Amino acid sequence: MMRRAIFLAGLLAAGAAQADWAPKVISNQYWATVNYGGGTLAYGEDAKAAGPLQQTVSQLLSVPYTLQQGMNERVSQLVSQNGASFLGGTVSGNPSITIRPDASGVAYISLSGLSYQVRSQYSGHKWGVISYSCTNTLTLSNIVINAQYGTANGAMQDGKTGMTASTSSSTDCDSNLSWILPVVGDVLINKAEGKIDSSIQSHLQAGLAQVKDALLYKPGQNMLNGLSGVIPPGKVVSLPGGGVFPLGQYIQNNASYLLGNSQLSIQLGSPIALRTVPGTSEPMTSDFSSDAATISLSAPGMAFTVKLSQRMSVDWLWRCPVGNPGCRIP
Repeated sequence: MMRRAIFLAGLLAAGAAQADWAPKVISNQYWATVNYGGGTLAYGEDAKAAGPLQQTVSQLLSVPYTLQQGMNERVSQLVSQNGASFLGGTVSGNPSITIRPDASGVAYISLSGLSYQVRSQYSGHKWGVISYSCTNTLTLSNIVINAQYGTANGAMQDGKTGMTASTSSSTDCDSNLSWILPVVGDVLINKAEGKIDSSIQSHLQAGLAQVKDALLYKPGQNMLNGLSGVIPPGKVVSLPGGGVFPLGQYIQNNASYLLGNSQLSIQLGSPIALRTVPGTSEPMTSDFSSDAATISLSAPGMAFTVKLSQRMSVDWLWRCPVGNPGCRIP
């Protein structure tokens, strides 16, 4: 450490203070913590194995991105059709998802907790004399997306997906001419207030199907294949009174019952986001963790919760400043 401190001091004296510390992953694991009947069971897997925990986490955490891509694809078309340029749209937030079956053989799936912000730009001339350049920002907050699928085969039901949101639109111009501009914000607000077209509907449906596929089953595949991977048959929970409960085997043996009678509540978190740290002081933190998803299942006579998390350890490597590409730390 003394040699490193002397070396860094030399860099500062030479005017090379603009440098970075880049993280190098040395350990990356996914963990499941199961709670049932007052007992707890924890187990993990290495990320390199690409096992069921990582697969489930990756599929669930990519849901907001799937929704963002789908929304942007259609919204960019709407913006272009109304004489503006699409600058980008971003979905943000940590969504909550609920899946509730019905005795009729239909399951209702609902997602909330996301926001979507779109920016578009208009520029041009009016009446051949007046020029303008304006940016419109549309924000959809408190988004709620609902869909349905059949519990018999897991197929999403077409035409049964809808979205509501609180909407706001503002326009910032380099003049006071916003009143003569195309009302792109109003067009998109109409889409967000229950008047979504078939293209947006299909994209939203695909995003919710991703949750269902990750935990329950894809059409034509085994029931509860995702949940059985997260809590496989060999997993047994030790109970406070001294007994044990073979939760994994129970899930496998009672898949039909659970699909028809269980409500699933899923709270999604965020992945670990490693970033390069600027400066000459080595970062103090080398261990990171993130709660990726918490899944709660409730059925008559049965309830449990499983928390999926990621744990990562890194080593920090010195990245040479641009003006001194050959630097080394002894």
